[in-house]
Amino acid sequence: MYARTVTRQAHPSESDGEIARRVEMRVRRQVLLTKKSDPVPADIILDESALHRVIGNRRIMDAQLRYLADAGTRPNIRIRVLPFAAGLPLGDLTGPFTILSFGKSGDGRPAEPPVVYAEGYTGAMYFDDADLVRRYHRAHAALGQVALNEQDSRKLLRDKAREFAK
Repeated sequence: MYARTVTRQAHPSESDGEIARRVEMRVRRQVLLTKKSDPVPADIILDESALHRVIGNRRIMDAQLRYLADAGTRPNIRIRVLPFAAGLPLGDLTGPFTILSFGKSGDGRPAEPPVVYAEGYTGAMYFDDADLVRRYHRAHAALGQVALNEQDSRKLLRDKAREFAK
């Protein structure tokens, strides 16, 4: 429900079929994180504001926050919350970004160079410039320094989910 609601809000003029296709693509990508053999690792830092912003309704938010808390117990998924108390650790807001790494080739070198995927209101950008990728790696590390640890993040996710369940 959360994915469908977010997708519908982002693409209000799309047909129901196109929304279903976009949601299905999202679900297929998530399978990479949950497959039994060699799941993809993920190190996620969520801004605390995402826990408070109601997407859909309270029931959807309750389910989504519980899902995230549970996902963070998987050995390949690390979920931490950047609390409001951390202020702006980078001096500005970065917006959502994902650093995509593609594993190693047989000789131990990266199979492909890393890429940063940054979502925005008008679309997505991909950055493959090594200097920009390093800046995003440093940004992720700096955010990680002030984010809650995994256990405290799970507790916050579950506490907020309970608030939505009331």
